[in-house]
Amino acid sequence: MEALHVPTTRGRRLGAGTLLGLVAIATALFVPATTFAAAPAASTATITTAACDEGRWPASAQGVPATFHAGARAGDYIWHSSTGWHLRFTHVGTRRVVFSGKIVSNAPLTVAPYRLESGDSFVLSADRLTLTYRFTNYGRIDGLNFRTACATRLWFRGSMAGTKLPIGRIWIGSAGHHPLQNPFVILRNS
Repeated sequence: MEALHVPTTRGRRLGAGTLLGLVAIATALFVPATTFAAAPAASTATITTAACDEGRWPASAQGVPATFHAGARAGDYIWHSSTGWHLRFTHVGTRRVVFSGKIVSNAPLTVAPYRLESGDSFVLSADRLTLTYRFTNYGRIDGLNFRTACATRLWFRGSMAGTKLPIGRIWIGSAGHHPLQNPFVILRNS
């Protein structure tokens, strides 16, 4: 396995301990989806109306990815803000590219489309825990805005042109972090 070296502003390399610490932090925030594969489903018999602190999602998921704009590299751009979660799709050029996927929450979701066009669709399951989408993109911006009702985890799976997106085509938060795998889970801080 090749060592990863991250230069500091003075041109020095971070020590192995610092690098391992950074890997541990990234692993804690963007957990592979298989970690929760056997977790029981949350009960949805009662939907609580209590206010939820939306600001407790990881700092690394906050803010629009810096590289995101219409016509940017093809893929999924995901972030959280004071208004909830945002998922956007774009690609270089004007050819037709289909983005599809699924988001699963352990608490009910509300969703609103962003620049929905003919041929774009999304479905929120009856229990409001599963959001399935399919967007046809022509190089502009399409997407969804959604909020959770105090969820503690969100599971994401994204595809482009019928193929699972490689992790390098998924950008999370203002720093554009990539998940460890696709699908992946983002956990709420406790």
